[in-house]
Amino acid sequence: MAVGVFAVACPVASAFMQSPVDEEAAVDAVARLASEKWTERIAASADLIELSRTLDPDTAIGTLEKALHSWMGAAADDPERDGDLAEVLARFEMAAMEAFFNAPRAGLGITYDTSPTTRGVRLGGTVRGFDAYGKLREGDIILAFSGSPVEAGSMDLPVAIASYLPGEASRITLIRAGEEMEVEVKLGSREDLNAARRLDEPVLRRSWALRMERMRGESSRGKLDTDQVRSIVTAPPSAPAGRVQLLAADVSLGGEPGQMAARRAGVVAQLVPGNDPHAEIRAQLTRLNAELARVVRRAIDTEETIRQIEVEMRMTADTVDGRALRDDLSKRLLKLRQELVPLQQEQTRLMQERVALIQALSQ
Repeated sequence: MAVGVFAVACPVASAFMQSPVDEEAAVDAVARLASEKWTERIAASADLIELSRTLDPDTAIGTLEKALHSWMGAAADDPERDGDLAEVLARFEMAAMEAFFNAPRAGLGITYDTSPTTRGVRLGGTVRGFDAYGKLREGDIILAFSGSPVEAGSMDLPVAIASYLPGEASRITLIRAGEEMEVEVKLGSREDLNAARRLDEPVLRRSWALRMERMRGESSRGKLDTDQVRSIVTAPPSAPAGRVQLLAADVSLGGEPGQMAARRAGVVAQLVPGNDPHAEIRAQLTRLNAELARVVRRAIDTEETIRQIEVEMRMTADTVDGRALRDDLSKRLLKLRQELVPLQQEQTRLMQERVALIQALSQ
């Protein structure tokens, strides 16, 4: 399978200064991710992971991202860049994720209005001292955050905000007084929000996925709605030292924003003829695991929605409006239960295929 060309977005200037020594080490490690030798690429990954853990948390992610963009710019005219880029991005994404986890978190400076809305997220107000104060207003409904859709009742907005560093700017699409508009807002620091909740790891993983997508210029939900479970298939001792033939290279982290699941990324690779005979089976198993994860998550989300609707129905008042609402909820409940049946059947089928592939690997 041919590897597609990634569109590269211009990097946002970091708000922090980096040490020249740290920058040089990061640039060298990223460049070695595209080495002709497997052993060198693996060593470069290890070096990036070490940098991710040991650099100053305030500057680490900026140092590593600057090194990645430096390599992208230098390799732009290289005819072999497309094949290298997929693996470089995958290895970078895994190695730099810890630096992103430890980096300062951005804050938008808003409060939420929890009243029901069929689109987006309604704002309750803004926090003085943030750029959002005066630019966003009570009652604004946020539809998208820098191109990433924000759905009602989801974690889309917190995930998107957390994908930024303090000082970076975002473009917010919103509805105000019935009119859709865009507002650019500079993000502040989450530490300045008194009531900010702790962001758990699944949220940060999805935030990192969004950040990586922006770096490639692919921030649409279609690009993010991926359940790929990817792994790096390393060359066995008998393999030549050169490149392997890429079978697939979707390197964004799995997990759609708003869902509570995400996994580490990697590259699914197929070894050249004469190498490990089980490589293709492992690649098939990887793709099947991805599909299974997607189906399982959809089933879990559907079951959770069913439970929420059942609770809401029990809490609905016995009034004219309440009975009308209960009828609507009943219709939704019936539809969701009908959608759940084929998901459960598909889950069973995929699990059976998975067992067969695992058995094939053990032979």
